[in-house]
Order: sequence, then structure tokens, then C-alpha cells
Amino acid sequence: MNDPSLPLAARRLLAVVLLASPAVGCAGTGQPEVTYAAHAEVAVPGEIAAGAWTIALDEATVAFGPAYFCAAESGASTLCDTAIAELTTITRVDLLDPAPQPLGLVHGFEGEIRSVSFNYGIHWFSTESSPTPAPEAPGVSSVHLRGRATRGAEALDFEADVDAVPQRQGLLAVPSLAVAASVGAAPARLAVRFDVVDEWLASVDFDALAAGGAASVTIAPDSPAYQRIRYDMIAVHRPQFLWSTSP
Repeated sequence: MNDPSLPLAARRLLAVVLLASPAVGCAGTGQPEVTYAAHAEVAVPGEIAAGAWTIALDEATVAFGPAYFCAAESGASTLCDTAIAELTTITRVDLLDPAPQPLGLVHGFEGEIRSVSFNYGIHWFSTESSPTPAPEAPGVSSVHLRGRATRGAEALDFEADVDAVPQRQGLLAVPSLAVAASVGAAPARLAVRFDVVDEWLASVDFDALAAGGAASVTIAPDSPAYQRIRYDMIAVHRPQFLWSTSP
């Protein structure tokens, strides 16, 4: 099932097909199938400190999905041998809404989960010449942020639409993130916890953004601020994946 001659996207597609089949399982034979709900949990940020600046957000939306869960500690190159579950839906998550937000259903098998790979609403399959946003992505981007930064009497309105694009064709934006879960016969549920938007903005250099003296600024794709947010989303401050038993 893990044919090295197949591109990664094709092996992911094979995993999806096998997961959908009642007779075959990627993680081994004889494992019972499971389906359970996933939802987003958001830790709504208050005022965010970014150097000497204080950030308040008016809008913050991220596209999440799809996600693939693996029995291996790294899912980047062995997904089809060890894939145990998948969440194929793509959902807009309001990062300013503390209420649980449905993400769809996880389909897979009982067993240990040790890593997850996922996108932020933009895919780049091996058959595609360029990254493609899903319709569910905010606008055409992975994340949309709008707010105001203040420093004493100074104020700077800002807006950012950031694409968390896979590093190269055939990969996912976050190719592998370590997690820990054991899904058994008891009803389960998955919470994807987003308490990261303050971290995405905390390392942005608002001094540089305000240097031009404008009252408002759009964070451009070629700017250090844009690249910093994108890097944090992909490599540093990712959502948490927390499994629990349903009541």
C-alpha cells in the first residue's frame, strides 16, 4: 500500500479510498471502524502584546482541513502504511468565537494515533501546477486578520490575508505534528484547540509596519510580517489536537 513510485498526493488519495472501504484498513486487518465528531475550540485573545504595541482584533478567521491521522510518529512519508483516520472536511473557524464550532466527522479505525498532517484550506496536489484554495477558505486565503495596533497615542489599523501554502507540490501545509491518542470502542470526540492567534501576531514587527506613517496598512505577501505569520502557522504555533471520551 505504500508504493514509493506513487507521488505523495496519490498515496494520500489511496489512503482515503481505503479508509472509505468497509473491507480494508490502512492500519492493519481486523481493526473495528470508528466515526466521531470533531469541533474547534477557540481561546479568544484579549489584548495582544507585540513589542511596545497592543493589538486588538476585529476579525480573525482561519480555514482548517483536511487532516490525516497516522499511527506513525511522523506521517509525512508513511501515511498509507499507517493512516488510521481522516477528517476530510474544510471549515472556516472564527477565532473570536468561544463557542464550540463543528469541524465534521473523523472516519477511521480503533488504534493509536501519534501524528497528524493537515492543511489550512489550501491544497497543492501533485496533479496541480499551483496551490489551490478551497471554497471554504476565508476569501482566497488561509487566515484573515483585521484589527488595530496602538502604542501610546499612536494607532495603526492593519489587515492581513495569509496563505499557509505547502512547502512544495504534493505535501500538506503541516506535514507532520506529533500528537498522542488511543481511540478504542468507547465513543470518542476530537477537539482542535486554537489558542494561537495571539502568538501569530506577537512576533510581528509593528514598528516596521508603522514606519511609513500611514494610518492603516495591508500586510503584503512579500513583507517580513506576512512571512512571520505564515511561518508561525506552519512550523511553530499550531493548533492542539485533544481526544476525549464522549459523555
